[in-house]
Amino acid sequence: MCTENISRSGLLVAWHGDAASVPLPSIGQILTVEVELPANHGFGKKCIHCQGVVSRISENGSDGPRIALSVNYMDFRSFHDRIRAVEVMMPEATSWMA
Repeated sequence: MCTENISRSGLLVAWHGDAASVPLPSIGQILTVEVELPANHGFGKKCIHCQGVVSRISENGSDGPRIALSVNYMDFRSFHDRIRAVEVMMPEATSWMA
């Protein structure tokens, strides 16, 4: 995913990738997204942790869909290679989500 636009109340995300491996969300679905911020040498890596509701999905041909979120929670956090933590949790998460 790639963040295209962000404000205090909304987030627009370009949904890149294979729809078979990462299915598109549906309108009304709650998503949690972490937006990695550019590194600053005085501080460690940071991210914006957002939770929001999918408010719009637009299909733009070959560029892929755009997902608009209405953000209801936003927090700045340290970014400690959270991708690896999610990958470790994924088998457990999918077992109870099925």
